[in-house]
Amino acid sequence: MRNPFPENETFKKFLGIKDYFRAFTTKETVRRTRELARAARLIQQTGTPISFDLLGSVNFGMAVEGSDVDIVMYVECDHEEEARYDNTPMLRIYESLFFTTILREISNHPFRLQIVDFINLRRLARAIREPGFDDDILARFVFYRTICRGINKLPIRKYEQAISGNKDLFKNIEDNLTEALKEFTRSSSHRLSFNKYVSRLKEQNVKIPTSMVDKIQEYLDANDTH
Repeated sequence: MRNPFPENETFKKFLGIKDYFRAFTTKETVRRTRELARAARLIQQTGTPISFDLLGSVNFGMAVEGSDVDIVMYVECDHEEEARYDNTPMLRIYESLFFTTILREISNHPFRLQIVDFINLRRLARAIREPGFDDDILARFVFYRTICRGINKLPIRKYEQAISGNKDLFKNIEDNLTEALKEFTRSSSHRLSFNKYVSRLKEQNVKIPTSMVDKIQEYLDANDTH
């Protein structure tokens, strides 16, 4: 999704730095995104539309062998509640059967996947139809679609299109999502990841311009609560 907060400095800085790292995308990132896209297509052949958003090193293009992959799964449930293991048995099947079996079949170097959130597309559709029904799922959808790397995005494109012109929605959720992004970048794991990404660029003999080094440091310092 195109950044719905183009004047927001927090989002601009995050996305600008992410785009810089992506310019030096590793071969491992390319391999993993291709394999995940293939896995999504295989799952979809069972009749279940499915999409993913990727966070972490794959999102920034800096994955290496041994990196974990954190994903958000978009799936259409047979109800309009939040998708959970206790009310959507298929989630366990996707997680344990499809991911384990399919990735082992199509990959010479399987990697560990961790699902960090599920988005029930049927609940999302209701939230779009009925403003105020559930702001949280809309906000999560916008947040992930703005900062993450999408895989097999066709099944979620219509939801993006349905809310793309909703200026009132973006205005109402901007402050909360800005704080959410700040909290995300304040974590020690996020700072550690950035140090890893910089090291990986150096291993590629990439000379990071002083201006970008300053931007990264300014970005981290701005969100440091210590």
